[in-house]
Amino acid sequence: MSLVNYSDISHMVYSYLGYRDLSRDEAIDKLIVECLEEIDRISSFQYIYQEYDYILDFLKKDKYLKYLGNSTSYLLCATTLGAQIDKRSKYYQMKDMVKMCVFDACASAYLEYRADLYERTIRDDLSFRFCPGYQGTEVADIRPIHEILKADKRIGIILLDSNLMVPQKSMIGIVGIKNNAKKSCYDCFLASKCDYLKEGLRCYREK
Repeated sequence: MSLVNYSDISHMVYSYLGYRDLSRDEAIDKLIVECLEEIDRISSFQYIYQEYDYILDFLKKDKYLKYLGNSTSYLLCATTLGAQIDKRSKYYQMKDMVKMCVFDACASAYLEYRADLYERTIRDDLSFRFCPGYQGTEVADIRPIHEILKADKRIGIILLDSNLMVPQKSMIGIVGIKNNAKKSCYDCFLASKCDYLKEGLRCYREK
């Protein structure tokens, strides 16, 4: 039985697709469910983490320290959907570009959703995931996390010289513990040119 509530996840898919007002479309709704069912069937969701109660050197930067607040406890984490998702996305890229776009958005939303579900099983006082690249932080900061967690050997995430991850549907980041951090559009480095904010909307929902 699937762990995914397709109704809960569909708003995330619409956001990834750029439907800022979350307007419903019957044909897209049907395609979203079809793609989510396929992703649920062929993906290999994996999540690893390691807990720390002191600040590692590469995290001693303003944005990370602001995120952690008064707490020094956090998780380093890595998660992925596995290689089959990349293979299927490439297949749809050759066969059906519309389905490829929807499939890609569904896979991104599915990974976020599954990671959120998994984190609730770890403990109940975790904040949102903060991944290198957020709020103007350096994407290259995923490299020390990748190395510490041995994400390549443990769950098959390969980190390229460009800092892109393979499989593509993978995430590496940190999760605060008891730091009460909340997502905020106004801390985002894209805030000044964000179409969502211009329309009084946001691109995410709280957990």
